[in-house]
Amino acid sequence: MLKLSDLDLSDDDVQLVVQRHFASHDTHPPTAVQSAWIERFGGSPDGFLADHFALRVVVVFGNDKPPSTREVSFFLKAVPKGNLVLAKYLDEIGSFRKEVALCEKVIPEVERMLGGRQVVPKYLLTKEDRLIVMENVKTKGFDILKGNRGLMEYAQLEKVLETLAYFHAGTILLEQKEDQGLTEMFPDVLNENAWTGVQGSIRTRDVENVIVLWCEFMRVVERDSSKLGTILTALPDTIRSLYEYVKPSTQWRNVFSHGDLWSNNVMFRSTPSGVPEECILVDFQLSRYTPPAYDINLLLSLTTTFEFRCKHMNSLLNGYYDTFQTVLTRNGVDPTAIYTRNSFEASCEHYRLAGQIHGCIIGPEVLLPSSFIDHVFDLATECAGFMPQPKVNICLNAFRSDDCYRLRMLDMVQELLPELHCANDNADLD
Repeated sequence: MLKLSDLDLSDDDVQLVVQRHFASHDTHPPTAVQSAWIERFGGSPDGFLADHFALRVVVVFGNDKPPSTREVSFFLKAVPKGNLVLAKYLDEIGSFRKEVALCEKVIPEVERMLGGRQVVPKYLLTKEDRLIVMENVKTKGFDILKGNRGLMEYAQLEKVLETLAYFHAGTILLEQKEDQGLTEMFPDVLNENAWTGVQGSIRTRDVENVIVLWCEFMRVVERDSSKLGTILTALPDTIRSLYEYVKPSTQWRNVFSHGDLWSNNVMFRSTPSGVPEECILVDFQLSRYTPPAYDINLLLSLTTTFEFRCKHMNSLLNGYYDTFQTVLTRNGVDPTAIYTRNSFEASCEHYRLAGQIHGCIIGPEVLLPSSFIDHVFDLATECAGFMPQPKVNICLNAFRSDDCYRLRMLDMVQELLPELHCANDNADLD
């Protein structure tokens, strides 16, 4: 258990969180805060780019007869105070600065366009560039998917894409209302901070390490030296082409894109039988301003297999577009002036490779088997970045020793280069 002061929270901060939380409730607000404390959120580290905590508050309802108390839980994410290596890395990439700015300025305006449809948790407090308090959506029944190697079922993907369509449509509605683009309304907030290509930066160094990792993956499985040479020659520039894809498009309409859609950044509320009813998106530290197709293809890259996409891609895209056009039409905006169905499909085809590249860059880490994850978090105090050299070694060991991980990685890379199909075919799982 931690004191409020351990994370530089004050009693006034807690009062403000409680006030904002109950402002949207139909019940009478509490009259006082009796006590508050902080605990680690869950039993294991869930966040790669922040520390996660639960802020627990006991509030008093003095107008009840007799007066009553209730404990309320909030989710708190913070820059790691005890890990200077990670804190310096987060400062370099500006992930907390970006999310704080989005929480304070952009997300409330986008959500206001959606008529009460919730697509993200309710943000309650931000402190400088180091701390965010939001509602604890787990108390409302939301949770991330557990197991299944990050893969989603069709019904889950339908629900994510429906939520994503609302989220993206919110940008269009706000821009139409204000008659200016999001990046004009909020300059610099959505500047690229993940894949900048800036020489000497940690993220660019790590992309080069990812290239080394994938080349090592290929050396493990491809026995034909001629084919291997072709793959190793083509793979680096293919991965580096992501630096162009993340720039705002000059051909298709851009939106506020989540930018980091994998299974841990999507939360579902489901029926007792497991049918997804609602979905919300979390973690906006690497967001950008790109066409909707970027988010869609990244999501599908990290949560489906190549075979699944071949079978279901068209119907999933149709479901997204139907929701997107319905939201715009309902709010008086002609969807075909933004995207016709044909132009939407063309943009999705264009960004399909971007989704696969992005997936192949972060997939080796975020899809690691649980038995290797603790090793990753152990590195956080020694070296920063999403793919420092020691993490390359962890991922390579997993690739060599874990059949499911190896097959998943080879499945992910299929769409990058035609030559890579043969490497997958030749994978040795004995």
